[in-house]
Amino acid sequence: MGFLWFSGLEELSFQASYLGEIKDSFLNRALNEAPMDIILGLIAVIAVLLICIIILAIRNKRRVYVPEDWVLDSKKIRELLRLALDQRSKFELQFAPDQGGRLPSLRCTGLRIEGPFLILEISGLQQLSNRWAEKPVTCYFQVNNQGQHLYHTFSSTVKDISSDGGLCHIRVHIPAKIESRQKRSYLRIAPPEEYLLGAAFWRGDDMPGDDAQEDLQRWPKPSLVYYPNISRQFLVTDISAGGIKLHIPREHLATEIEHIRINDRIMVMVDLWDPDQSARLRFWMISRVKVPILDFETRGMNLGLQFLAWARPKEKTKGSQIEWLRLSGNGEIEPLGNWIMRRHLELFRGPKDNDSLNE
Repeated sequence: MGFLWFSGLEELSFQASYLGEIKDSFLNRALNEAPMDIILGLIAVIAVLLICIIILAIRNKRRVYVPEDWVLDSKKIRELLRLALDQRSKFELQFAPDQGGRLPSLRCTGLRIEGPFLILEISGLQQLSNRWAEKPVTCYFQVNNQGQHLYHTFSSTVKDISSDGGLCHIRVHIPAKIESRQKRSYLRIAPPEEYLLGAAFWRGDDMPGDDAQEDLQRWPKPSLVYYPNISRQFLVTDISAGGIKLHIPREHLATEIEHIRINDRIMVMVDLWDPDQSARLRFWMISRVKVPILDFETRGMNLGLQFLAWARPKEKTKGSQIEWLRLSGNGEIEPLGNWIMRRHLELFRGPKDNDSLNE
């Protein structure tokens, strides 16, 4: 009995020893293989990250850049057009150039939306030639948002034209894209000579004092003036709702004015003719010099000015009083922007454009 008990203990001891060897062997193997597992895991993670980066790069390369001022959502496009209809906004339609090189244009009033079409009523015409059906057209319109005029444009195609009760209607396809031109300061034109009646600017010691800015009689003489056919001491090369560009010829730059630097303040006046109202539009602008550039060809100077504030003749007064106003939220002079937009559209019209539409 004792022998059996001793034999059993010996067998258990052997089994325990054998299991211990297996355990030590397994642990040693695991410890030896652990670094390889970590390395393989890191390689796998890096490979996954590289694959993700390659996929994202391919997608970004294929993705078309969409400017911020584009409206592509069909729901938002319809909402914008309905807002224009509710405000009875005018729509300017411009066709492709005709054989004479002109861009025939129509002025319309929005009526309604019918399915995929925008229905417009043509102003001043009782009928329109059907040859303009299925023709591409560019449309301009504006909406009023919290007192600010926001301009938009889109390209479309005329579906058909109809006349009813002396009124001429035109159907155009609702576009897939509308471009928002909310800042008319980007729209610059060289003012037509027949519409620029005069201009002047003051700088340095010629600037009016703060206590005299509302009374023109207390202002000193301008530094330089522009009177058509009389005196051209400087030129207005282009103008926008947010700024103006001037050119000072060499002789006046050298003898009458010092070198102008960035951030200098300049007072500018422009006297414009508005054919829509058959009236003058006169603006005074406190401006900041943004870009003074010497013209090596003419040895004159080109000035880029940014408007900071503006004034107009004071209402209900016939004297020399003016009133100063702030710029709009977009940093623009609203009445000047409206004038520029109308002149911009006129550049594409000929005196017989409306007649050519009925040919």
